[in-house]
Amino acid sequence: MPRRFFNLYARILFWLLVNVVVLGGGFWIVLQWQFREGMQGALGGIVGDRLQSIGREIHATLNTSKRADWDRVLKDFGQKNGVQAALITVPSRLIAGMKVEMPEPMERLLADMFPELNRRPTRGDNADGNRPPPRHSLPHEEFEALIFGDDFPSGRGPPHGPDDEPRFDELNSSMPVKLGTFMLPVGTPPVYYTGIRLPTLPSWNRREGPLIFVIVTDRITGGGLFFDATPWLLGLFGAMAVSALLWLPFVSNITGSIRANMQATEQIAKGQFNVRVPENRSDELGRLAHAVNSMAVQIDGIVRGQKRFLGDIAHELCSPIARMEMSLGILEDKLTDSDAIRLADVREELRQISLLVNELLSFSKSSLGQAAKPPEDVVLLALVDEVAGTEAVPAQHLRINLPRDLIVRAVPDLLRRAVSNVLRNARLHAPESDIEVSATRRGESVILIIADHGQGVPEDSLPRLFDPFYRVDTSRDRQTGGTGLGLAIVKTCIDTCGGSVTARNREPYGLMIEIELPRA
Repeated sequence: MPRRFFNLYARILFWLLVNVVVLGGGFWIVLQWQFREGMQGALGGIVGDRLQSIGREIHATLNTSKRADWDRVLKDFGQKNGVQAALITVPSRLIAGMKVEMPEPMERLLADMFPELNRRPTRGDNADGNRPPPRHSLPHEEFEALIFGDDFPSGRGPPHGPDDEPRFDELNSSMPVKLGTFMLPVGTPPVYYTGIRLPTLPSWNRREGPLIFVIVTDRITGGGLFFDATPWLLGLFGAMAVSALLWLPFVSNITGSIRANMQATEQIAKGQFNVRVPENRSDELGRLAHAVNSMAVQIDGIVRGQKRFLGDIAHELCSPIARMEMSLGILEDKLTDSDAIRLADVREELRQISLLVNELLSFSKSSLGQAAKPPEDVVLLALVDEVAGTEAVPAQHLRINLPRDLIVRAVPDLLRRAVSNVLRNARLHAPESDIEVSATRRGESVILIIADHGQGVPEDSLPRLFDPFYRVDTSRDRQTGGTGLGLAIVKTCIDTCGGSVTARNREPYGLMIEIELPRA
């Protein structure tokens, strides 16, 4: 039988855990993919909303702080959230916060966002390089859309032509409806540069350029600043935990029914046909339980019928055998010496038939005639001493090592017959060997061991030793003797007592019979 590392219950729970891990891994892959798509993905929308909130908070803080305190405010923000925070203007001039090295992709992005700040002065510009005010100024929201590519609230497209470009000094200081944001991964492993376009501040000269709040981090979620995956993971595992709690009764119910059917079939395989499985289910497992019970009843009837048939045959053979023995006794007085020798051979054959019949009767009665007797408390040492005396086992070849207070639950007559047959079998097949009788406690059972130092039996014959009429030596002559029912009677007696019996070879040689009985 292959070794079982996990039962069915453990396997189902294991696959439930695998399901959780796979879902968590899938969630992380989706998270990575969404951020690789930038701010356009579904999670990017969540990050964009979070950046909008961060921009409004930092704008409100800077708005109520002096310009000399901006550097402290931004550094405190970076230390609190584990990121680098800085306030810059185009192209990459640091205004406040930590000094951030702007990579070339970041500078190109800012240059593309604000091309008018990188344009050389042309005719028509003022002396300071700024262009004159446009003929038609844009609303504030539309200017934000022009810079960051957002949709235009008014439904108009961006202005066309160089003369329609707005100036930064025309932006009012009110908070816009939507701030412009971007996220740029740079390098491998990526470093994430996040920018938030801030409205102008009272202490900031609008002519110096736009204000951009930059956050630099090596984590895609900003350590929970942009996107906090903890609630999502807690929700995922919480949902799986609730699902597991809902599944546990169902799994326990199924595995319990399967376990009951498995235990019943194992008992049937051992020859105990009185086991029954509860039939309290209406599904396939309930039908399986009903089939197992029906099978047990039918097999029990067949086995009992066979044993009863053998008993009836043996009983019917007893009368003609007795009459034949009586007739041989009458003939013996009337025969000559040479005929008496032939008569002795016939009488020996008749004795073998009588022995076989008696064994068949014992085999039948061991499970049929004694099954109704209830088990009793039996002192094991006293019973073994009694059986050893009955079988006339020589004291020099018998070693008994049993505690005096060891008591088992068994039918005394059946246990006595089983121990007697084992001792007789050991004397028959290992006549010059010592026979050792010992016992050990194992939980709620007692293991009675009867071992000899004979030749043992082949390993492939061990499972069949307790089958009726099975013999390792197939030559059924009088030297090897036996009918092949001795150990079969032992198994029937022990099974009727509620125990079990097994055989195995001992090292370096010999045979060991282990009888397991319930403790008293």
